Amino acid sequence: MGCNPTDPVPTGDTTPPTVSLSAALTAVAQGASTTLTATATDNVAVTKVEFFNGATKLSEDTTAPYEAVVTVGATTTYTATAYDAAGNKASATTSVSVAAGTGSVQGTVVDQNIGAPVAGSTITVMQGATNLGTFTSGADGSFSLPSLAAGSYDIKARKAGHAGSDLYGVVVTDGAATSVSLVQRPAFDTSATTNPAKLILTRGDGSTPLAGATFNASTGIDFKIVSAADSDHVGPVRIVYAQLGRTPGSAGITAAANASNYNFTPQQNLPKVVDSGSVTVGTAASVPNFTAGFGSAAGETVYMTVMAVDYNYNYSRYVVPIKLINTSATAGNTVVAPTQAAATAYTLKQEGSWTTPYSTPTPDAAPSGSGVFVEVRWCYTNVTATARPFAFDIERSGDGTTFTKIGTVGGNSSTSCDVNQQARPFNFRDTSADLTVGKTFTYRVLARGANSVASNTTQTTPLAQFTPTFIGPADESTGVSLNPTFVMGQNQTAIGADGAGYNLRLRDLMTLGGYNLPGASANALIRVEEGTGATGNGIAAGQSLVFVSSGASNTAALLTPPTTAGSIRTDTSGKYVASKPNLIPVDTAAHTVSIPWNVLVATPLQPLRPYKWEMYSGFAYKYAPAEGNRISAYSVYTWPDGTVAPINQTRGTNINWDFITGTK
Repeated sequence: MGCNPTDPVPTGDTTPPTVSLSAALTAVAQGASTTLTATATDNVAVTKVEFFNGATKLSEDTTAPYEAVVTVGATTTYTATAYDAAGNKASATTSVSVAAGTGSVQGTVVDQNIGAPVAGSTITVMQGATNLGTFTSGADGSFSLPSLAAGSYDIKARKAGHAGSDLYGVVVTDGAATSVSLVQRPAFDTSATTNPAKLILTRGDGSTPLAGATFNASTGIDFKIVSAADSDHVGPVRIVYAQLGRTPGSAGITAAANASNYNFTPQQNLPKVVDSGSVTVGTAASVPNFTAGFGSAAGETVYMTVMAVDYNYNYSRYVVPIKLINTSATAGNTVVAPTQAAATAYTLKQEGSWTTPYSTPTPDAAPSGSGVFVEVRWCYTNVTATARPFAFDIERSGDGTTFTKIGTVGGNSSTSCDVNQQARPFNFRDTSADLTVGKTFTYRVLARGANSVASNTTQTTPLAQFTPTFIGPADESTGVSLNPTFVMGQNQTAIGADGAGYNLRLRDLMTLGGYNLPGASANALIRVEEGTGATGNGIAAGQSLVFVSSGASNTAALLTPPTTAGSIRTDTSGKYVASKPNLIPVDTAAHTVSIPWNVLVATPLQPLRPYKWEMYSGFAYKYAPAEGNRISAYSVYTWPDGTVAPINQTRGTNINWDFITGTK
């Protein structure tokens, strides 16, 4: 039979590609991401592979390996379709299931205990050896792991340029949200491994597992911490901490008279070796308050946290359940309410490094809204033996109604209850990443024995960063008056503060002598308040108050409104001085204060002399009118001495400007 000349000639490519599809993980946590990989070949060439969820195209890849990263919200069947240049195509499918549960983890990644959020960190969730996928921290450092089954999980954070952070043993229970934070610092060496130290935790004998072991508080907790043989950390390990009931760190954050931690520095000449030896804590001879406030006569499951930081700032943290028997007689006491609870927020211009030693704070380390912690202090004055608490539980609320326990310290009593809130005998520092600038938090303290009784509630609203500026005399200026006026800008009202305190230091660079305005101590202060109304400093908006204050560390008058007219230099509202003096003018529109030299010092400066003026102390503060006008929040720019009230953390930054006076 002859061919019809109009029939097509079958000379084109009609062979479809061959394709298969697999998922890196076949089961993930809800909302986790995993990678799909298509293997595709063709007798000529594969031009692209498209990935679909049902009829919805997700992405395409034109080069092998053909991959797509997918976020899995529910059990899903995915399709990969491979194409060649002739338009031939073939498809393959694979399914990824979602593990179901009613528990969850709410997490935050920060670059310090009280530091800035880390956005874009890849969060990997493991349950035992099973990888449940990855999540990504948001702009505020947060991540959420929903719909988890009850059990124990491990969480790892990784980000380019940052050290690694591993958290082992996060306990999830049905119907509850577990809050966690991971510290992920910028790496010391970005080319080094981001694997934190891998530890083996046993009892003191070196062989019995620590997890699940039973201890008696009367004889303490024995343990041994050693590095695993395959630990791939960057040696040496800088520090190892251990504590019950909270993430441990330096004593400045996690230790108090009735809540101690344990720490040791491994041998620095053996970089890969961590070996604590056999340790027993919770005894009179060794870290006596390690177990205070924890356990019960029947035995209670409590969690011991061990944290190690290596030389590259890789963090590993282990949360280990143990059973603690505590037969302290105080557990049977009938307790009364703690009194004079006061929460005070601190916002620091410099974060500091409270989880690792031997490091210097970086200037401007924390952006606005970070570098925040809250110190809660209280009294318990019933010293009767049968009323002494077994423990103090600290609770916090974000809405003023629903409270959550955030920590426990050992119970105690003291007849002391200083009028100065910072001298009260019992304290707890909240370094949670949940703390947010501008949001009001309510705290209370529960004394616990056979019963539990709550203290008064107390509130604080963390302030944003305080950033005063020097304006004049300008840096490197000449011909400055022998009675100069020092002009500063301040953002106290912009950050929600009611006032600011300054100590200005002037030094004659020829004699090295000089003055501190208004006095030599860091807490001798020029206090500047722009009116914030009845709910703030009591000064009407648009008006201002300037006065000087100083005081010993144990006096309440140090940071209260002026008590004597003699301390007042400006009072444009006449609230304290009817004549309305205005010796130190405040421009409440431009937010500047002008301090004439001769208002505070009678002696003029020397002619043709070089001088340096600097901010020796500078911070903003917020009153709590509902709590007796106490100071409820500080935002610290610089504070030279952590042993001087009212600031208990040294911040070494300051402003230094030079100028030269003119002739007489």
